[in-house]
Amino acid sequence: MNSGSKNVRLLIVSYWFPPTGGIPVQRMLSLARYLPQYGIEVHVLTPRNPPAPQLDPSLLKLIPPGVTIHRTFTPMPPSKLRRAIWKLLSPRGKAGTGKPVEARKSGGGGWKSWPSNIVRRLLSPDPEVVWTPFARRKARQIVKRYGIDTVMVSAPPFSSFLVGNWLKREFPHLRMVADFRDDWLHFFLATFDFQKSSHIRRQAEVMERETVENSDRVVLVTNSWVNGMRGRYPDVPPEKFACIANGFDPAAFAGFQARPHRQAGFVVAYIGTVYSTTSPKPYLEALDALPEEVRGMVETRFVGRITDEERPLLENRKSSIKALGFMPQKEALRHAEEADFLLLTMTDPDAATGKIYEYLATGKPILAIAPAGGEVDLIIRETRAGWCVSPDDPAAVQSLLMQAFDRSRKLLVSFNPNREAICAYERPRLAGVYADLIKGSGDR
Repeated sequence: MNSGSKNVRLLIVSYWFPPTGGIPVQRMLSLARYLPQYGIEVHVLTPRNPPAPQLDPSLLKLIPPGVTIHRTFTPMPPSKLRRAIWKLLSPRGKAGTGKPVEARKSGGGGWKSWPSNIVRRLLSPDPEVVWTPFARRKARQIVKRYGIDTVMVSAPPFSSFLVGNWLKREFPHLRMVADFRDDWLHFFLATFDFQKSSHIRRQAEVMERETVENSDRVVLVTNSWVNGMRGRYPDVPPEKFACIANGFDPAAFAGFQARPHRQAGFVVAYIGTVYSTTSPKPYLEALDALPEEVRGMVETRFVGRITDEERPLLENRKSSIKALGFMPQKEALRHAEEADFLLLTMTDPDAATGKIYEYLATGKPILAIAPAGGEVDLIIRETRAGWCVSPDDPAAVQSLLMQAFDRSRKLLVSFNPNREAICAYERPRLAGVYADLIKGSGDR
């Protein structure tokens, strides 16, 4: 590694950062925490008052004293109010399906389609765009005052790339690293309701190309997404793109201790946000289809935010389902400590939800329902951290659950994870890889 070869003054532009909680903050928090060990001076630019759906102030304690946090105003309403306004304006189909009505697909949708389309145009490519004028002004001050030579922009929200691209034009000497935590054009635009707009897609296509061309390095979190972006930009040198996976912070799991639960049967825990692409529908339907004497032994706990579209799926099931809501990481891990299995669901073969890496850190067996041959399946096979079956194969899902909930517990006895493969996803190690990339980003 050449991480100690030269010092770098780095500005991280990240809309989500502690005290905001949840998976979206973990990647940039880990870089802020560990990059100083590699001779990188870290500054973070983030909103002072983001509309965070959840807060976890305990994460602030993880930021080293030498990291400088710069906060600036964003004129964004609180998360609950924002969701309520969008729900009022947005035409939808049958409640709980998460699918737009047919009229909206064809450009109609009655009176509600007009205000929702206007909002999409005003707040394009995403609502967080209202922060960018404040962020640009503050970023200019930071670059000048501290002699910043590298800027890293993390997205989503993808409007943050407007800040990075603007900085690159203002200060051509800056090296720029674009960090895509999600694939924008194929995953994000297809997953979240606000993004399903032809206007937003057109702007996203222009912005993504501009970002790729302006950046010295473009980083994505799965190899599938790297290959997809290389395919979209065959005129861009392929070495500009890199894959650095999400990971887990071993320090956060240092006190993790498996412990018994009070249930006579099995506890399955899902920890993280439930939305359309991580829908638990295949699991819940397979569980309902099991014999009563089997499903009666199972309690499933959902720890985290559940979107309004997915919440009805958890109601009126034939087994015990508990929706416990969001809680700080330490509290959430207590439910993981009690779980016999950790549940992971993903419908996109190219995506690897961030929770899989934290699941790996616990050492608990994972029941994954994700496409065969996809990123989740590959990680499960590499680490031997559990079992993966396709959401399109109900019989396979039922078979896996029958094996998991067998009274003999044979599946648990056979669990034998690959610890060496799991350790490769530790964030201090990944920060070292990122440090090499940052320091070499202008030397291609």
